[in-house]
Amino acid sequence: MRYKPKSSAALHIALGGLHAQMRVEVDPGIAISAKTVGEFRKVTAWPENLAVTTPQDRNAGNCVTVSKTTVATRTTPKS
Repeated sequence: MRYKPKSSAALHIALGGLHAQMRVEVDPGIAISAKTVGEFRKVTAWPENLAVTTPQDRNAGNCVTVSKTTVATRTTPKS
């Protein structure tokens, strides 16, 4: 599932239920040094132009990926 958290609190919600030892893969050019979800939960500032993709299957072989968003998303309801 892909999420575009607006804050570090929203990031914590997106990571809820994932094992602390699960790997985190970060695209090149993004300044996040976390290698596991446990380290990733310690992030205090979250830029709005990043997205997090979490696996639907919670197996240990899966990983969380962090990438830049490429398409603007609607933040207000359509009138």
